[in-house]
Amino acid sequence: MTSAHPFYVSICEINYNTTSKSLEISLRIFTDDLENALQDWGAGKLYLGEVNEIEKADSVLEDYIFKVLSIELDQKKTNLEFLGKEVEQELTWIYLEAKNIADFEKISITNRLLFQSLPGQTNLIHVNKHQEIKSLLLTKNNPSDEMEWNEE
Repeated sequence: MTSAHPFYVSICEINYNTTSKSLEISLRIFTDDLENALQDWGAGKLYLGEVNEIEKADSVLEDYIFKVLSIELDQKKTNLEFLGKEVEQELTWIYLEAKNIADFEKISITNRLLFQSLPGQTNLIHVNKHQEIKSLLLTKNNPSDEMEWNEE
């Protein structure tokens, strides 16, 4: 079965909020790809964004996201909180947050989102820290990477 779109990409935006000392994270994923990956993962069809969406959809989605996404700041694993999701036609937005985040110099990110279902999947990561945006491109062969800020 082929999807209606010819490329497989997700976008993860991470904003370091210095006022609230938090990481505000949003993931943007094609809904059909996410549904297929969750089915391959064993979750069954969730009917994301449809009137017959199953009740446990958010908890299944949360379990999956926490299995495939991890963030470390200065070599310390960050605890992420699942805030929810929004489904807008072909796109699903997933919102996460990490609280009580002190300023950091290095962020390490692993994002294996959809890799088990779509070997050609690409996951773009954009991190905004102190108005400076840095980006990573993660693939099945390179699901983890890091970036640093040298504060002076």
